[in-house]
Amino acid sequence: MKTKGRPWQFFVVAVLIVLFAFTAFFGVSTQYGDTTKIWIKGAQNIRFGIDIRGGVDVTFMPADGYDATDEQMDAAKAIVEQRLVNLNITDNEVYADYDKDRIIVRFPWKEDETEFNPESAIQEIGATARLTFREGNEVDSEGKPTGVTAENIILEGTDIKSATPGVDTNRESSTYGEYYVALELNESGKDKFAEATKRLSEESPKGTISIWMDDTMISYPQVQSAITDGHAQITLNGSDDETRQEAITLANQINSGSLPFALEAETYSTISPSLGANSLDAMVLAGVIAFVLVVLFMIFNYRLPGFIASIALLGQTAMTLAFVSGYFSVLNSFTLTLPGIAGIILAIGMGVDANVITAERIKEEIRRGKTIEGALRAGFDRGLTPIIDGNVTVIIVAVMLMGAFGPTDSFFAKLLRPIFFAFGPSTAGTIYSFGYTLLVGVLLNFVFGVISTRIMLKGISKLKCMRNPVLYGALRPGAEAKPKKEINIVGNRKKFFAFSSALLIVIVVFSLVFGVKMDIQFKGGAMLTYSYTGEMDMNSVKADVQEILGSSVTLQSGSSIASDSQTLTITLPGTETVETETVEALGEMLASNYPDNSFEQLSMNNVDPTIGGEFFAKSLVGIAAAAVLILIYISIRFKKLGGWRGATMAIVALLNDMIVIFGVFVILRIPLNGNFIAAMLTILGYSINDTVVIYDRIREDRSLSGSKHVDFAALVNSGINESLRRTINTTLSTLLALGSVCVISIVFGLDSIFTFAFPLMIGMVSGVYSSICIAGPLWVEWESRRKKTVKKKKAK
Repeated sequence: MKTKGRPWQFFVVAVLIVLFAFTAFFGVSTQYGDTTKIWIKGAQNIRFGIDIRGGVDVTFMPADGYDATDEQMDAAKAIVEQRLVNLNITDNEVYADYDKDRIIVRFPWKEDETEFNPESAIQEIGATARLTFREGNEVDSEGKPTGVTAENIILEGTDIKSATPGVDTNRESSTYGEYYVALELNESGKDKFAEATKRLSEESPKGTISIWMDDTMISYPQVQSAITDGHAQITLNGSDDETRQEAITLANQINSGSLPFALEAETYSTISPSLGANSLDAMVLAGVIAFVLVVLFMIFNYRLPGFIASIALLGQTAMTLAFVSGYFSVLNSFTLTLPGIAGIILAIGMGVDANVITAERIKEEIRRGKTIEGALRAGFDRGLTPIIDGNVTVIIVAVMLMGAFGPTDSFFAKLLRPIFFAFGPSTAGTIYSFGYTLLVGVLLNFVFGVISTRIMLKGISKLKCMRNPVLYGALRPGAEAKPKKEINIVGNRKKFFAFSSALLIVIVVFSLVFGVKMDIQFKGGAMLTYSYTGEMDMNSVKADVQEILGSSVTLQSGSSIASDSQTLTITLPGTETVETETVEALGEMLASNYPDNSFEQLSMNNVDPTIGGEFFAKSLVGIAAAAVLILIYISIRFKKLGGWRGATMAIVALLNDMIVIFGVFVILRIPLNGNFIAAMLTILGYSINDTVVIYDRIREDRSLSGSKHVDFAALVNSGINESLRRTINTTLSTLLALGSVCVISIVFGLDSIFTFAFPLMIGMVSGVYSSICIAGPLWVEWESRRKKTVKKKKAK
């Protein structure tokens, strides 16, 4: 890209970035009276996920192993969607998995709702599959219907056209102010209902018609008169809010009709909005701190190019938020989760990668005696290839995350269908959101870190006050360059191999001796988290909890520095799950037996073992697929340099990083879960990014040498040393961002974020080590042994 610098270019681009950032963060709206008109959506309009807003994530399956047809699954999905609307839950996601007969539902906590019961909502959404109107209301001692025959079933769900809750507004009526449900019947039900109501109304006492959802009676109104026009009214005899809610619930249940089969909540999780709100505040604070630290780091290390990089980073961050919030009217808003915010923060650290590469190049050229223009031109031109190669590897990972764990109808899910054909949808919104923000951040890194930075830096370099070479990395007057001593990394490769081997052995032995903990997300089971205040008698609580959940439960208490409340986590083993009714009973027991502790349910995770195992298997396939795609890409890009051999060594180095991350989870006794998979895939892209930059430098040095017979070991060692500062500085900027997340997550007690960010930090360090000390030196070792083998064959 040829760009002639003009001073005005810097000011125009910088002002545009600042203005855009302001509108992206704060939006643009006007107020007229009580009406607010939003012209441009800002950060306050972002649609947050249920881990921030609170809500429910549930997977329904047909009861008793029923094998549903595609048509039946469509009918079930439509009725579930209608039930969500009936519950006034219009903000929701519903997916149908026709291969595995699953319906996946995700919806946030109701707006301004303080008494919302998520367990009750789950029960109502997946309520029993058959609606019937029956003659009489006889039940046995357990509340089950007695003597049910085809003759006493008057109507079924298909006979009902609509049910509407209402209130009697006729002041002359004896039932004025009382709530009712108005029924309208289809033609198929009019005659049957007319015959039954005529007969029952003539009985003495008058007969009843009971309404059933499967074997649960939900109402049994008395018949007052014959109804022949297909319009009936069920009066509830009450005018208070409780009766009003009963009328709404009854109407919703009747409207839902009959599902083609009973639905069971095989897997579900619930999150309190209070927990999510605190988490959001913490992550926003972490993002601000991370941005400030990275900006200071860049300016301190790279002076003017670092300052320009900071402006570009502001634009990248603002644009990422714009893609999430719906800033651009042609794009729908995206659901942002806590890991998604972590992805934005990670992108802040990784976002300066392109700037570090070009700034280091500019500094090199300046110190070699080139003019400012020549140094800028060489820095941007020679830095472009490694930037592209490095970003492509991270894009592969982000696409894999979105395709594996996103909506089934998304572009990436369809693209990767050949890889994940054996698995149903695993719509893990948290991982999907992380993949999205990571992908957007990487793509915008190229736009802002390369294009806008180039324009601004070339423009500002034309100002007389900005013509001092020291601003671009030149030595200050009178200062002497310290002689560079090349580190013999390749020559010490056996020491590095020995260290890595010893570390891997320690991890393997530790895993065999102490075992590997699996989260319920992978193995199945149940986990409930409550907040409480004051001192708690753990032994007493455990005894009471065991009476409800059984003796196999484990209890663990915790706390956070930023909150006065403490937490109680109740875990059931992977072979056991818990019904929603049991969760309600548990909450009532804690509130009744321990009123002084003010127990409040924060979250609930309930995972069927089969679904958990499938999720784990799909995650492993995703990691393997990403590794293969990266192997192919590197093989092609470095074909002239013996691409497939270098690519293979890069993958071996990646295995070292992934085992290290695995070791962090094992040694710290962190259960393997979705965070583990996200961390593994992120390091897969990040570590290979470092390796690719080094490979690019090796390829460039070989090209500049003009000889194909240059000593390969010396070539690799030189390439590593020349890329060393860039590799370390890029990692340091990323560690500053992740370190901010780790510290804030500890202060606010965000275990789910800490168990993602901290292993990722260790993985970043391991990634630098493996890129510098393993990949290249291992490639040298392979080439050395290959040449010896060739010589022996020729000697024979």
